[in-house]
Amino acid sequence: MTIQGEEDGWRICATCGVENDTDEQTCAICDDDRQYLPPGGQRWTSLAGRAAEGCHVEITELEPDLYALHASPKADIGQTALLVRTPGGNLLWEVPGHLDDAGVEAVAELGGVAAIMASHPHMYGLQLEWARAFGAVVHVAEADRRWVRREGPEISAWTEPFEVLPGIRAVQTGGHFPGSTVALWEAGAEGRGVLLSGDTCKAVPDTGWVSFMRSFPNLIPLSPAVVERVSGAITALSFDRLYDNFGLQVPSGAREAVVRSTERYVAWVRGDFDSLT
Repeated sequence: MTIQGEEDGWRICATCGVENDTDEQTCAICDDDRQYLPPGGQRWTSLAGRAAEGCHVEITELEPDLYALHASPKADIGQTALLVRTPGGNLLWEVPGHLDDAGVEAVAELGGVAAIMASHPHMYGLQLEWARAFGAVVHVAEADRRWVRREGPEISAWTEPFEVLPGIRAVQTGGHFPGSTVALWEAGAEGRGVLLSGDTCKAVPDTGWVSFMRSFPNLIPLSPAVVERVSGAITALSFDRLYDNFGLQVPSGAREAVVRSTERYVAWVRGDFDSLT
């Protein structure tokens, strides 16, 4: 793989790690109430710049056929990307804001990447660059298509729930973004099902609970009606374990955790417990 970057007509937002070949002075993904521009304003970087900083991709096995990918030192929002191995090809879910020769070789040894999907635009990372390294398709929810900052023929928009790869089904729930998506990996958790939730429905430090937000960094909530809609789409699926996009999980009983977390969230936002505040 040849390290590319600004000299090839594209650049990387140094805050969110999303690739960009537009003429924007600021990253549209960061200049939005769900994210933020850092103190001092917009900064851009490149793969060559990241490499000079010693950035590399680290891979850790989470369970059979599921691997976590991180860019280290931090080269994006800090997300945990997930590589799911299936007999029909591998899915890269969420996308690191960096890639390098060693990382590409390590992923190739695990079977490569056939399909790429992010739960929402904050997780787009270097989706086109990863796709070109493996000849993969990038699936982008049509509702969030306008947030793509670097175009290519590898990008395919979708609207209806569909099977990304055999045994992996994508469902658009909305919420955090209109196109926010979860993916159900049926064979995960020893056949009990794993939900790749991103922060459409995010695990929290209190094990066994999740939450929902329009913006996690800026602490902007969603309405009870939206949370109930998102939760309904998620709990229509069958799964036992949940992985979010920042290294947290609900190791078992995850579907039930979504149900009770929805009830708790709605009750607080509706005002049921105002007497306690």
